[in-house]
Amino acid sequence: MHRLIALVVFILASAVAIPLHAQDQQRIVALVNDEVISLRDLNERMRIIMATTRLPDNNPEILRAVREQALRSLIDERLQLQESKRRNLAATQQDVDSAVAMVERQMNIPSGRFEEYIRRSGVDPTAAVTQIRTELTWNRMVRARVGAQVTITEQEIDEAIARLKATVGQTEDLLSEILVPVDSPDQEEPQRQLALRVAEQIRGGANFPALARQFSRGTTAANGGDVGWVQRGTLNEEVDAVVAKMNKGEISEPIRTVGGWQIIALRERRRISLPGVEENRVTLKQMLLPLSANAPAAEVDAAVAKAREARGGIKSCDDVEAVAAKYDAPGSGSLGTLRVGDLPESFRQAVIPLNVNETSQPVRASRAVHLFTLCAKEDAGGLNRNEVRNTIFGRRAELMAQRYIRELRRDATIEFR
Repeated sequence: MHRLIALVVFILASAVAIPLHAQDQQRIVALVNDEVISLRDLNERMRIIMATTRLPDNNPEILRAVREQALRSLIDERLQLQESKRRNLAATQQDVDSAVAMVERQMNIPSGRFEEYIRRSGVDPTAAVTQIRTELTWNRMVRARVGAQVTITEQEIDEAIARLKATVGQTEDLLSEILVPVDSPDQEEPQRQLALRVAEQIRGGANFPALARQFSRGTTAANGGDVGWVQRGTLNEEVDAVVAKMNKGEISEPIRTVGGWQIIALRERRRISLPGVEENRVTLKQMLLPLSANAPAAEVDAAVAKAREARGGIKSCDDVEAVAAKYDAPGSGSLGTLRVGDLPESFRQAVIPLNVNETSQPVRASRAVHLFTLCAKEDAGGLNRNEVRNTIFGRRAELMAQRYIRELRRDATIEFR
């Protein structure tokens, strides 16, 4: 739905017309399974792209890229509509009305005045509504296909929740990306220049999602380049190194990666937390190996090695005191019952993934090395399993959509004129 709103916002931003001679308007530029895409269709889409992204219209390389992307988008839309007719699936009028109402709310348009508003912007309201209907219909087809082919098991949900819990307390970044592809050596410099120009336009106020949709070849292009929340170390090394040095709101210089030149926007940075998890209460025992003030590396390494060895002897909470006595670890024993959110961050990261009677890996603190054993847990609610299921389903749907459109392109007869 966010994608639909963004699409209409882009259309409404454009009020500049590209004049066409009457005899040129219907000239065919492509046939998609014998369905026509006219020069007028192409020029109108280019007009929208140029106006909404605020790219300069005097750069031949940019104009070429805009034309290629506009034509690719039009071809995909034709294929999606043809597939919907073949499968006899379509968005309902209620779906369209709901989407239009959401756009009105987002753009502060008086209720019921959508068509009047966009007509004043110089855009054909029928074309705008058709694009909304196409997107809704495509989403419906994709979700139907996922529902028919994909089963999300309870084990998958359990594994997803475990992975989420294991990341609590770590840092993650909310990123967007644009990948300007390099498919051959002769494209290297032109595409680098294009990426530089795109980054410059973004810093000058151009809309990042609009540019991503038009120029990116990455898998996130359809979502306006939205990568989502990403943990450190999950990106390729080149991008990870740049992101680590960025501040919130910054746009990177183009980064050369395997696929081409990548532009990254750091939208937000946060410490990972999960609804309900920090409200859980845990009963803990610890084994504590003290360190001297400003302990040298050799002393720390020895304490960590001792803790790892001791961990092997702790099979349950009942073993902690005996193992601590064996390793001469004063200060070890019960910590009582604590709220997870009240633990220091490093302790929280160690404790959250544990099951009852499991012991953490060694945790270094300023004056000690700790082992924590979980004796009991009181769940305050935790993660909503339906929400986790929906998240998994959404990811599968995105992958399915990418495969689906590739299949349609592969099987289509597309002629360029």
